[in-house]
Amino acid sequence: MEIWDSGSKEGTPVERSTTGAPLASSAVRGGMWVALSTYWTLAFGFAANILLTRTLPPEAFGAFALAMFFAQLLRLQTKLGLGYAFGQYKETTGESVGTYVVLEGVAALSGLLLMGLAAPALRFMGYDPLVVQIALVLSFAAFLEGISAIAGTLLEKELRFGLTSLYQGLVFPLSYLPAFWLAAHGGGAWSLAAQTTVYSLLGLGLWGVARWRMSHLWAYPWRFRRDLAGHFLRFGAAAGLWLMAGMLFSQLDNFLIGTFAGVTALGYYDRAYRMAQWPALLFNAVLTRTAFYTYARLQDDRARLEKTVAMVTWAISMIAIPVALAIFLAARDLVVLLYGERWLPSVLFLQILSAFFVLRPHLEHAGVVLNAMGRPGRAAALLWAQVGVLGVAGLPLTMRWGALGACGAVGLALIAGIGLACVYTRRELSVSANAGLGMPLLAGGATILGYIIVLRFIPLENLGLFTRLVVKAIYAFSAFYVLAFAMQPRAVQERVRYVWRLAREAGHEM
Repeated sequence: MEIWDSGSKEGTPVERSTTGAPLASSAVRGGMWVALSTYWTLAFGFAANILLTRTLPPEAFGAFALAMFFAQLLRLQTKLGLGYAFGQYKETTGESVGTYVVLEGVAALSGLLLMGLAAPALRFMGYDPLVVQIALVLSFAAFLEGISAIAGTLLEKELRFGLTSLYQGLVFPLSYLPAFWLAAHGGGAWSLAAQTTVYSLLGLGLWGVARWRMSHLWAYPWRFRRDLAGHFLRFGAAAGLWLMAGMLFSQLDNFLIGTFAGVTALGYYDRAYRMAQWPALLFNAVLTRTAFYTYARLQDDRARLEKTVAMVTWAISMIAIPVALAIFLAARDLVVLLYGERWLPSVLFLQILSAFFVLRPHLEHAGVVLNAMGRPGRAAALLWAQVGVLGVAGLPLTMRWGALGACGAVGLALIAGIGLACVYTRRELSVSANAGLGMPLLAGGATILGYIIVLRFIPLENLGLFTRLVVKAIYAFSAFYVLAFAMQPRAVQERVRYVWRLAREAGHEM
């Protein structure tokens, strides 16, 4: 591999991998691979975290969550958005690859150095030594993850999602083995830090996958080009602002609670937050990995892009809303069944957050659409608006009501974000939010109203814990889908048939 400064304007083309399949089928096929890997890791992680939650005390999760905030805050790589800049760049050449690799590598190392410099300041400010130590370890894990992410981006730009998904699905369970051992031997928060670090270390194997399956990328010298680096940094800076805002929005509440309410309260809140974001987790990995590259390729075909965005918006609602409904209705039962009665303080947090988090997948989707269309500034503004609301409202609310106040601030930020997202996407695309979000939300509201009426006639609380949970979940899904179909029978039928056809075509090609 050769990396050096070149002033030439033309790079040596690298052979582009292609299957010749229609883009829609390729995108769905890639999305299916990502979904399989994502849902496998979610399922395993779900089971693993139940075991860890039943073993570790709330303060362990609180200390880990606070340390993660500091590690992510000082991580430079995710704030430059270079992966998005490289993915959006239409040409894959020796110079574009070389420039991207150098920039990402330097950014990954810089974050680790920043955390090392900040550690003494955190101790001076009074943070627990355990929190600072774990933050340093997590920064090292972030450095390893950043190096492996370079190989992952090279693979995924050519839509080789199956390779990355398969590898990540295989190494993910292995990363929990040290965590289980430490948890069983009194490791506390170090159990959680060990899982993150081992997974990042195993992720380096993606370089071997890339070298094996994409040897053509090494057929020509990789060269660093200053003007191309400037282009990546300019585009990536805006995308990076979006990524940084996303990090702050997802973790600023942890900082506020950990600082003003303590790590024990943060531990209860953290478990509720993790459960409430299940609907978003169902889509985030697929959206940020497959939808971005698909939308980027369709950015010059407005009609196909609008149809795809409308379809994805509708699909998000039709899955995320009933999941959120089930969590909201069965919050107490879920917490007791999965974590035990000592985690009951998390129930109210879970109900409040799940009611608001139904909007979060749509906000993630809006950011992906704007970035893929070359509007990273608007994507960043969308998230920074939410961060601003969370910060301004969250500080006084958390200081006054602790974690409960933070829940309210998160809800206010999400509502503000969805309003701004509708404004921004309407400026770019002629896509109505009513069919994709408005009508499903109306069906969700009617489902909750129906549940209140049912409780007046059927004493569900007399049922056993597991039976009660299953009944509430079945009601949430069945009532929602019946109401959604009744409100838009023709549109629902057409969309289901279209998605089924694409899924079958992608399945035949896998």
